[in-house]
Amino acid sequence: MSLTINHQMNALFQNGLNIVRSHQDLIMDEWENVLSHLQRTGKKSAVNMESAINFFTDYLFLQEHEKPEKAIPQRTASFQINQFTLTLLENAVHKVIQTQGNHSYQDHQAVRYLFSTIGEDMFTQPYLQNFSIDSFLKNLVSSNQLPIEWTVIAIKKEQSYVVEKWFNNMSQDLLLGNDSLKADTLYALSELLLSQMTQQYRKKYNVLPIPHEDVTLLICVHHDDTSHVMPFITYALQMFKNGKDSFEITKQEQQWKDSVIMFNETIMRSNNYNEAIENITAGFVNYLPFERCALFSYSANEQTGVGLFGHRLDNKAIQNISEDISKLPLIRDSLQLVQLFGKTMNYLQPIYIKDASGGFPDHYVKQFDLRSVVIAPIFVSSNNRLFGAVILDQGAGKHFKVSQETFTALLKFGQSAGEILAKYYNEHPGNEDQSRILHLSPREIEVMKLMAEGASTNEAASELNLSEYTVRDYVSAIMQKMEARNRTEAVARAIREGLI
Repeated sequence: MSLTINHQMNALFQNGLNIVRSHQDLIMDEWENVLSHLQRTGKKSAVNMESAINFFTDYLFLQEHEKPEKAIPQRTASFQINQFTLTLLENAVHKVIQTQGNHSYQDHQAVRYLFSTIGEDMFTQPYLQNFSIDSFLKNLVSSNQLPIEWTVIAIKKEQSYVVEKWFNNMSQDLLLGNDSLKADTLYALSELLLSQMTQQYRKKYNVLPIPHEDVTLLICVHHDDTSHVMPFITYALQMFKNGKDSFEITKQEQQWKDSVIMFNETIMRSNNYNEAIENITAGFVNYLPFERCALFSYSANEQTGVGLFGHRLDNKAIQNISEDISKLPLIRDSLQLVQLFGKTMNYLQPIYIKDASGGFPDHYVKQFDLRSVVIAPIFVSSNNRLFGAVILDQGAGKHFKVSQETFTALLKFGQSAGEILAKYYNEHPGNEDQSRILHLSPREIEVMKLMAEGASTNEAASELNLSEYTVRDYVSAIMQKMEARNRTEAVARAIREGLI
C-alpha cells in the first residue's frame, strides 16, 4: 500500500465539494445576489458572471464526480474565465458557510482548494488539449510532414477491437457515428478499415499497429514508405509522451507545494506553544498521506527524546515517553551523520522504516501496533537547530511506501514546524507552556512535586515504586533542565513559574 500526496489532495478536493453541495440553495441565492448587484450597478462583468454562475451550478451541483481527481470540467466554459469572477464566486461560498457557524478553518481551506483547483484546470484547459492523443494524431496526419493516409484509435471492448476515432489528412473524423467498425483481432480490424478504401488504393497501403497506454494506434501508410516512416512515428509518439509526463509531473509538484502552503497557513494561526504543537501534529496528517502523528522534542545534551503530543494516538501515552536516543540506532546514526557533516540540517533527511520492529524497542511496537513508519526532523536550518521529530504512519498495523514528493514535502513541513516552535521558544511563553519547553516528562513533574513536599530521595523512590538511583537520576536531570544549583532553587523556580 502506498498513499501519496495526490490521494490526500484529492480527498481535500472532495471535502470542499461536499461542503459546497451541502449548502447548495444558500450558495445559489448568494450568487444571485452578487449577479443582481452587478446588474443594478451596470457593471460590464454582469454578463460574464451570469455565464459563470450557470457553468459552476452545472459543474458543482448537477454533475456527478465519482472520482475526485477528475477535477477538469468536461466541457469548455462558455465565459471568459478570470480571477475576478472566480474570487467573487468563492467569496460568496465562504460567506454562506461562515453564517452556518459549524465549519472549521480546515473546511474553509478545502473550499479554497476546490476553487483554486478548478480555476487552475480551466486556465490550463487549452494547454491540456495539446496532450490528448486525439490532438496528437490529428496533427500527425495533417502536418504533411509524413506520408500518412489516416490514423485510428482502437480500443478493446470485451472480446472485440473497436474503432473509437478515425482521422484523415484533412483532420476530419471519418467515423461519423459509425459504431459497427469492429473485429475480433487487430489484423482483422485493419483489413476492415482498408476495405473502406477504393480497390485501387487499398492494395498500396499498410496499417501499422502501435500500442499506446490502454489503446492501440493504427497508422495507414503507403507500402513504399513503411520502412522509413515507422521510426519517425515512434520518435514523435515518444516526444508526445515525454511532454505529457512532464506536464503531469509539474501538476504533482504543484500539489505538494499546495500542501506545504496550507500547512504553513494552519500553524501560523497558533497563538501559543500548546496550539502550535497541536496544529503541527494535526497538519502532518491533514495535508500529507498519514493517519497518525507523534511529536517529540530532542535534547542534544541529554541525548533524549521526549513525547510532546500525539494526533490520533493516545496522547497521554506519548507524553509519558522519555527515551534514550542510543536505544534507537537509526535515529542515533542519522544524528551522528549530521555531526560528521558540520551539523547542517540539510543532511538530516526523513527516515523511512519499512518494519518498525527493526528500529524501535519491542514494547513501543506492541503498544502502538507499529509497522511501517516515517521519522521526519523538526528543525531550523538558519541556525542548524534540531528541535525534535515527528513519527508518522498510515494507521495501526499498516505497511506502506513513501513517494518522492512526500519526502520533499516532509522536509518543508519539518522546517516550517521548527520555525514556529523557535518563535514561541524565543518569546518565553507563559507558564502553561513552560513545562513542555523545558521538556519535563510527567514522571519528572511527579518527582518535583515530592521534592517540594520535602520528601527525601528514599521516600520519593518508595512513593513512585522506583529505585533510589533512578530517582537521583531524575533529580539531576530536573536540576540541569531548570538550570538550578540545588533542589531548593529548582523547587522555587518551579513554584514561581506554575509548574507544580
